[in-house]
Amino acid sequence: MSMIGPQTHTLKTGEQLLVRCAHSDDAAAIMALKAAIMAEDVYTLTSPGEFTYSAERERQAIGECAEQRGYLYLVAEVAGRLVGQLEFENGRWRKTAHAGMLSVYVDHDWRERGIGTLLLRTLLDWAAAHLVIEKVTLAVFSSNSRAIAAYKKCGFEEEGRCARDMKLDSGDYIDSVLMYRFVK
Repeated sequence: MSMIGPQTHTLKTGEQLLVRCAHSDDAAAIMALKAAIMAEDVYTLTSPGEFTYSAERERQAIGECAEQRGYLYLVAEVAGRLVGQLEFENGRWRKTAHAGMLSVYVDHDWRERGIGTLLLRTLLDWAAAHLVIEKVTLAVFSSNSRAIAAYKKCGFEEEGRCARDMKLDSGDYIDSVLMYRFVK
């Protein structure tokens, strides 16, 4: 079971942020956060209308993460309001179990306050202490300079690019930037 204890941090703006493992009661709030971010239709794989997860499916995903040794599902909240979340899962096979991929979401109104960085650092601390995890990876749109800067600030390096990986409704393409950080 992959868990961390709750951690309280003070944001740059003075608010108290709680980072903790997700639990099934968070499913509806997580779904609302993801839906709002998908509606922005900027930096997500899923376009509005394609996001079909339900709160029940999210509850299942949270439970599955809690049961898997190399998975971690974190949420960030301020005054009881969910403002961010991070998911990490390592490879399922013996040869890939040492590495995993993350995804992170921060509510639009709460960006630029260090929440994403705190979620990343919590993951990296957990991964460094984990018996199996050695490498944390991610993919980010090349146009998302704010996220790329945050990842670099946390020690991630560019591993490569997938050219014209995303095709927008406008017909324009965006590369995906693959990034990594070794924790051991």
